[in-house]
Amino acid sequence: KQVVKPVVSVYPAASGAHLEGKSSLLCLASAMFPPLVQISWKRRKENGPLEDLPPAEGEQLELRESGRTAAIRVIDRDAPHTYKYRCYVQHEGGTVEAQTEQEVPARASCPPEREPADLQALQQADC
Repeated sequence: KQVVKPVVSVYPAASGAHLEGKSSLLCLASAMFPPLVQISWKRRKENGPLEDLPPAEGEQLELRESGRTAAIRVIDRDAPHTYKYRCYVQHEGGTVEAQTEQEVPARASCPPEREPADLQALQQADC
């Protein structure tokens, strides 16, 4: 069988972690052969250069099943800056990067706690 590069997608992963000031991102690599891949992440500030994530920045959970590997990265939103995250998949056929970036806003950008009447505004702010 010939080597087939993975298809790579990145999504925000819903979880209760955002209540503790964390966000989760999901990176999915699929349709590749051989199925062995390694997933890593980079981030950048507003218009800055891409940078490697510091080792202490978040934890990563990897899920492997036939023909697919997913990585969920938990990111601390206590950072003072808004970052855009991109995932990279190392494969025998070369490195493939996700075509989109996921933004994780700085925690300070959320509106302050308000009465339930303002719940809709709070949801639109994606806090």
